[in-house]
Amino acid sequence: MKEIEADIAIVGSGVCGLLSAWKPLQAGLRVAMLERGALKTHAQQLTDRQWAADVPGASHNDETAPGTPPYPWSYVYGVGGSTLHWDGATPRFSATDFKMRSAYGVMVDWPLSLEDLLPYYRQAEQALGVAGAPDDASASSGPGLPGARALPPHRLSPMDRAVAPLLSPFEPLPQARPSRSLQGRPACCGSATCELCPVDARFSPLNGLQAVLEHPGLRLHEQMVAARLRLDPAARAIETIDAIDAHGGRVRVRAKRYVLAASGFENPAILLRSGLERPALGRYLFDHAHTTLTVRLRRNLRPGHGDSLSTGLSQAFREGRFRSRRSAAIASPFNPGTSLSPLVAAGVEARQDGERVRTDALATWGRTLPLDVLTEDVPQAGRRVSLAANRDAFGLPLNSVSYPDPTRYELDGIEQVVAQVRRRLAPLGAREVEVSPGPRGGHLLGTCRMGGGDDAVVDAEMRHLDFENLFVAGGSAFPTYAPVHPTLTIAALSLRLGNLLAAETG
Repeated sequence: MKEIEADIAIVGSGVCGLLSAWKPLQAGLRVAMLERGALKTHAQQLTDRQWAADVPGASHNDETAPGTPPYPWSYVYGVGGSTLHWDGATPRFSATDFKMRSAYGVMVDWPLSLEDLLPYYRQAEQALGVAGAPDDASASSGPGLPGARALPPHRLSPMDRAVAPLLSPFEPLPQARPSRSLQGRPACCGSATCELCPVDARFSPLNGLQAVLEHPGLRLHEQMVAARLRLDPAARAIETIDAIDAHGGRVRVRAKRYVLAASGFENPAILLRSGLERPALGRYLFDHAHTTLTVRLRRNLRPGHGDSLSTGLSQAFREGRFRSRRSAAIASPFNPGTSLSPLVAAGVEARQDGERVRTDALATWGRTLPLDVLTEDVPQAGRRVSLAANRDAFGLPLNSVSYPDPTRYELDGIEQVVAQVRRRLAPLGAREVEVSPGPRGGHLLGTCRMGGGDDAVVDAEMRHLDFENLFVAGGSAFPTYAPVHPTLTIAALSLRLGNLLAAETG
């Protein structure tokens, strides 16, 4: 059996795993990183319009649990992980997002605070090259990644400026789509195709974390599937990772510290395959299912203009005592505007002539505001990942995913946002607000939540509650979710973990 030895072994090579490795690498430690997919360059992604390499480990390995509704989960197995296909929004959590039980009497408190995470937020904003980070982002020297820095915000678009006074507080959207060139990445080209950026501007680990990927202390093992952890219960320690290589060969990985940084599906699956059962393990899964509000107004908003996909952020629905009974929300105008196809189809169905179809469709398109809304929900234990009877190409159980519908907490929050948008935008002629599902499936949060006792899997340091040398990192550790995109918080937690690993292992 092949053996790999390192000071630290990390499963997963996304932004979480790579940022967790950075401080240990700087401290001279040896890091072995296991990636079940493979490295696929941005140029190769553009060629076939696929993010993942065509290798067995990159195939999705989840199935819908029997008797539960299907859900369109979207994730990437490969070097860079799911930040290969994200759109780049990077708002921070607020102080109360970490203390929902204390502040509003609902959900649970995180075992850490905004103040604890603030220096790492600043470092993460610099590492990702965030444009429009809060002013205090420049107060940090960053994690030492060459060329990384926070950037000025993108200009508000004509659409932003039209609605900003009525949806205040309104501010530039923090995003990892650069407003200036950075680390060889050009400024955002404004094509609004961010999930596969045509000019490689939007941050991904491949263009922003080369210093980690190319560090001599890192050994990146592609097409290496972490099958299970071998335990020493008496010592409360993990002895090795048992892995499977590209040829089906068995590999044993031995280290002083182990980090699971795979995803909200893979982290609990590895623990379950290893017999590390805890009551909360695999439970409280959550995804931010975007909601699209389409509002017809009197004036032309000049859609199709703007430095990037979205450039403004409304915090009008973000904070207040209402969070004790319904969800908070954030909302961003979608600069490309609504789809023209249905507007053209309506004219054709009405048997208008071609010029009339064109004129009316463009006029309606210009007066239409699409708002992208994110909300939160109360954690549900019934939303979970467990092991299926069916197996994948490696002989491992598929991840069985149960994801029941949202609770009234989230649904009432959406309904209130709709009502407030209609009222706030009335001076611009808003009447009806059309509500439709937006993108979903990209945020695999919860399943290994931090806290204490039976209702948690890891502590505030993301250390497993039963095994001293095991850490379970990333969005799977979130005990609550906030109504904002999670990647910046994942990056901040990872940098914080990296400091701890460097201090403990050196």
